[in-house]
Amino acid sequence: MKAHLESPKAVPSGTNEGFAGQRLTILPKSVEERCKRLPIVQNHFVTDIGNFPSAPGHHITREDGCPQAILIYCLRGKGFLKLGRTVHSVGPGNLMVIPPKVPHSYFSDEGRPWSISWVHIYGKEVEQLIGWLGTSVQDPLLYAPDLKRIEAAFEDMYSCLKYNYSDGGLLSMTTELLRFVSVLRMNRGYANWQKQSAEMRVRETRAFMERHIDVTLKLGELAAQAGQSVSYYSKLFKEQTGQAPMDYFLQLKIRKACDLLNQSEATVAEIASKVGYADPYYFSRLFKKIQGSSPTVYRNAVKG
Repeated sequence: MKAHLESPKAVPSGTNEGFAGQRLTILPKSVEERCKRLPIVQNHFVTDIGNFPSAPGHHITREDGCPQAILIYCLRGKGFLKLGRTVHSVGPGNLMVIPPKVPHSYFSDEGRPWSISWVHIYGKEVEQLIGWLGTSVQDPLLYAPDLKRIEAAFEDMYSCLKYNYSDGGLLSMTTELLRFVSVLRMNRGYANWQKQSAEMRVRETRAFMERHIDVTLKLGELAAQAGQSVSYYSKLFKEQTGQAPMDYFLQLKIRKACDLLNQSEATVAEIASKVGYADPYYFSRLFKKIQGSSPTVYRNAVKG
């Protein structure tokens, strides 16, 4: 829901520290300065991270915006995000993406206060990082309905703070931040239930591919299994994975072949059969196209 309002409804403002069960960690300034100099880490790193299991009266207003990008994921309850003159309704599964230096306000619903996990991100490439999520100031919400998976990725990111800010720990935190963003991107969906249903069926075909690497599947068969036209199925599939369905299936097959070449003594012909190719020469050509070397050369390289 979007509405045009002069200002959000007045509720208590500030950080509201003291929410029951809250977690809140802010990177010390000295550590933040180190992050700005560390290779790789300097591109995008966490400065603030937290979780509010329930946040009644939570209201933050930043008239000049924030130096960091902010990602806020709603787990339960309801709230609102105001960017410019537009107020966006936020519910479970919604990620709010607030770019750096953009004035904003966000606040919890009075009757159904939200539960949120949030992170502030700084770095040389932070705008490129949040750009992967496909949001904008005009459309700042991403719907990622797999709450358990998003929560797990968030917890992995948070747990890296236990490394006492060593260089390795900070690199791990940045790595988990990148994974968190990738999980959000890969699990984005639609708030509209009809599109949710279609997207779920597309996800099911991805799982079907993983279980049937040893067979030949056709695009029309996969689309029919998802109950979609070939064109619409292909569109949804590419939105989820960044790849066309058959390219994705080929990548799964070649990845499995790599594992078999590395972990077994099976012949190339046997491996070709295990990933659905009766002709080992055709399989070898596909393998070289994807990996840049023949199966035999690949095996010799990985096994030394």
